[in-house]
Amino acid sequence: MLQLVSEIIIEGAKTWKFNALNNCNIVEDTATLTDTCELLLPKKVDWEGSENFKLPIKRGDKITVKLGYDGVLKTRFVGFIRTIDSKNPIKITCEDGMFLLKTVEVKKKGYAKVTLKQLITDLLTGTGIQFQLIDDDIVLGPYRITKNTVAEELNEIKSEFGLRAYFRTVDGVSKLYVGFTYPFDSRKRENFIYGKNIISKDFVYRIAEDVKIKVKAISIDAKNKRTELTTGDKDGELFTVYKYNVGKDELKRFAESELIRFKTTGFKGGFETFGEPFVNKCDIAYIEASDNNKGSFLIKKLEVNFGMGGYRQKIEIGQPLNLE
Repeated sequence: MLQLVSEIIIEGAKTWKFNALNNCNIVEDTATLTDTCELLLPKKVDWEGSENFKLPIKRGDKITVKLGYDGVLKTRFVGFIRTIDSKNPIKITCEDGMFLLKTVEVKKKGYAKVTLKQLITDLLTGTGIQFQLIDDDIVLGPYRITKNTVAEELNEIKSEFGLRAYFRTVDGVSKLYVGFTYPFDSRKRENFIYGKNIISKDFVYRIAEDVKIKVKAISIDAKNKRTELTTGDKDGELFTVYKYNVGKDELKRFAESELIRFKTTGFKGGFETFGEPFVNKCDIAYIEASDNNKGSFLIKKLEVNFGMGGYRQKIEIGQPLNLE
């Protein structure tokens, strides 16, 4: 039987490293700005050097969570402590790098013309946070920073331009990704097979012609002029897509191609699997179901549970990916 192993590293006034862990819950979601982690620690954790049995950790301390089987540990979360409940068991809630960006104030300024790369560089100056553009650099045109914190401004950029911003941890390094689409660098593809590593499933297999989809396409040019159009089924599930700096005809062709991409035969829903093979949001899940239907899908949401109940991953899949 596989043995669960864990390692928690907290960096504050000093660095604490320990293996005691009652339970861990991690949620990664492409739809939200912030990934979260909740830890339950036993009261007997040895905080070497602490006085009067007081917890020596505090809000804002950096935390790294590693989980695994049989001595093989892999980094599952990198972030910062948000709250601490010192009752028994000790409860620690954490957020990814967005925690810092919710507290970093920005200097309000205006640009006659700015690129996405320059804007993100200016917003992150002094934070020490690495970032990567998912798409090619784009010209946002005239822009004014009006919000109080970096996180609020990233939300404003999402509202205005449809540009997503979220953290991903790749090879133990947490980095902010910004762009219209999902990153293709370092995306793992793992196999999940019925009867092998799919514990339970909550998905249905839909034929393309039965899938009801409505696509809203938006384009913003270098002068911030906005063009919008909608295509597809009136009562369909709405997907909003963005194409930078194109005219109405090209935007229509793009919307129709996206409609075809979303109206694809495949699974909708999610499933539960073991802690290995471990995946992150934006990775790729190749699924083979009990009825022999199969396909590759974007992982849009992931919930990790580790503790007395074992080591499990609940995976919610997004659109089918034509990778075969």
